[in-house]
Amino acid sequence: MILRKGRVRRFQKIINTMARHGFGQLIQELGVSKFARHLRFSVRKKEKRGIKKYSNAVRLRMVMEELGTTFIKFGQLLSTRSDLLPREYILELQKLQDDIAPIPFAQVKDIIEEELHGNLETLYKHLEETPIAAASIGQVHGAELLSGEKVVIKIQRPHIRKTIAQDLDILREIAHLLDKYTNLGKMYHFGEIVDEFSHIINMELNYYHEARNAERIKKNFHDDKTVFIPGIYWDHTSTRVITMEYVEGIKLKENDRLLQAGFSPRKIAENLSKAYLKQILLDGYFHGDPHPGNIGIIPADGRLFFLDFGIAGGLDEKQLYAFSKLLLGFLGRDVDEILDSILSLGIVTEQTDPRQLRLQLERLHEKYYDLPLKEINLGQSLHELMDIAAKHHIRLPADFTLLAKTFLTLEGLLTDLSPDFSIAELAQPMSKEIFRKQFSSKRVIKSLYKNARKYKRLLEYFPERFLTILDRGAEGNLKVKVEIFKVEQILNDLNFMVNRLSFSIVLASIIVGLCLILQFTETTIFRYFALAEIGLILAAAMGFWWLWSILRSGRL
Repeated sequence: MILRKGRVRRFQKIINTMARHGFGQLIQELGVSKFARHLRFSVRKKEKRGIKKYSNAVRLRMVMEELGTTFIKFGQLLSTRSDLLPREYILELQKLQDDIAPIPFAQVKDIIEEELHGNLETLYKHLEETPIAAASIGQVHGAELLSGEKVVIKIQRPHIRKTIAQDLDILREIAHLLDKYTNLGKMYHFGEIVDEFSHIINMELNYYHEARNAERIKKNFHDDKTVFIPGIYWDHTSTRVITMEYVEGIKLKENDRLLQAGFSPRKIAENLSKAYLKQILLDGYFHGDPHPGNIGIIPADGRLFFLDFGIAGGLDEKQLYAFSKLLLGFLGRDVDEILDSILSLGIVTEQTDPRQLRLQLERLHEKYYDLPLKEINLGQSLHELMDIAAKHHIRLPADFTLLAKTFLTLEGLLTDLSPDFSIAELAQPMSKEIFRKQFSSKRVIKSLYKNARKYKRLLEYFPERFLTILDRGAEGNLKVKVEIFKVEQILNDLNFMVNRLSFSIVLASIIVGLCLILQFTETTIFRYFALAEIGLILAAAMGFWWLWSILRSGRL
């Protein structure tokens, strides 16, 4: 195993942390025990240190927490992958939090001035020294612009990009070892999961990306009187600093304050569901981190507000249509519609068996068949569909994984607000609205215009290409390439059959020849008789061996 210079010490820390928490066996299987100083100690003495009393899931969470930002974020991603981990691990990894001590104000000042190319006094009228919140990637401060507008500023921690880049390299190495040496790795391809995680966390590190997400979602809600999205101050924003409008409100995690202010939890749940279904089903672009610290209520008018747009997902027109069909098929208990939608959404491989896939979907259908809509958990259902897709080697788009995670997190939040509320009851009519939109006159005209341009290009190129084919045919230079599926395997099987037949013929010829020699033993020299007898015995042995090999192969 080769690590870049400067990675070895960090890799040793990761392996030693795993060893101290009782994962010595896994380290040995991966062949990296040379990096673990405490491996022997961890395996033999873990009972004395109290490690054994914790489950594997708890110890995995402890490892992630100890290793810091990248691993905490990776654990949070894994907590959404019910297709990979048992429920015990999912529930434990959901407890991961990335709260961390704030960086000193002097560093905050330096980062802002470096990123925004100016003195703090010329950029802001006032900046609060005590942060509003501090997390592993950045921290948030209240401030006031020179114009007097109240804002919040998120500042990225110094050197965090370098730390995360280093950890991502090591995660890729570990994923490579898991994929190469473990059955789970061969089945689930951890390298692809790390690549997906790398994409997500690099998006979070680019505050320009977060600002664009916020602006796009704000535009989608511009005529909605129930939702408020804070604006972005682009003159005070960079890749490591983002300045956005200040929102005076009560976050959903502050349950007591919401009740004291007289807000109905069920009404909040209903408005929140409508806001997310609009984002997902109508806009095709959604806020991907709906935990109660990122969503709140403005007391003055009761509007919902959203914060932290680092994670957002999008569905193109084709995916949006397929997902709407999937929801309608699931809520309408239509297995054919579900099957068609999954095949439209995912990339089907050669290993996919449509009959077995349909059988699995029918079993899932039976599970939910008699349940009323209000008892259906859409987030859990989507994860079950993802499990089935994974087992049948159907690769779903990354944004669909994020969508399933968003639904799961959202439904947990809705349950906390109002236990008897169900988003499924709202999803069905909105999914039908999507279908109506698909066949609206405006969309049909747009589709016809788009396809007309394609047909125009086809009509322009077709005569010329067709004449070229005719000319080559007339000259005798037209070549047709025929590719037979799995041709190498067919030829190998054919070669095997021919060799077996040839061997059988030669063996039969030898036996017949030796038998003829033995018939003339009286007129044949004695040594020829002995050689013929020995040859016949050997040929008979080979014949029996050949018959046994055919029987064992099952190709009789």
